[in-house]
Amino acid sequence: MTEDRNLYRAVIDALVVQCREGQGQVSARRVVAGVWNENAEAVADAAPDQHAMNVLLTALSPDQRAVLAGLLAEEFASGVYNALQVLEAARVAPFTPGVHGTASDSFLDRLDDWAWPVD
Repeated sequence: MTEDRNLYRAVIDALVVQCREGQGQVSARRVVAGVWNENAEAVADAAPDQHAMNVLLTALSPDQRAVLAGLLAEEFASGVYNALQVLEAARVAPFTPGVHGTASDSFLDRLDDWAWPVD
């Protein structure tokens, strides 16, 4: 396997990890916990939207928060997908369309736990 192909796969897999366990879950975890910013009320110069989010989350049921958390996690993954499409359109190596399709499709496949194709 070429160095570009290894890099391509490593980056796609790292993006999947971010969606599942990293930055893609930060907002979802806050929503499920029912607290957007635990310091919003304690810090005098906190942005008003931080307090408003806490109020909103407190008003939601656990089931409603779970739905909202899922939506936020999906939106993060959608952003990754769209960024990969931009890299493909700009023909940025190694994200140019190849034998196994596009980087955005590879990302979706890996997000769904599909194995990498055998080269």
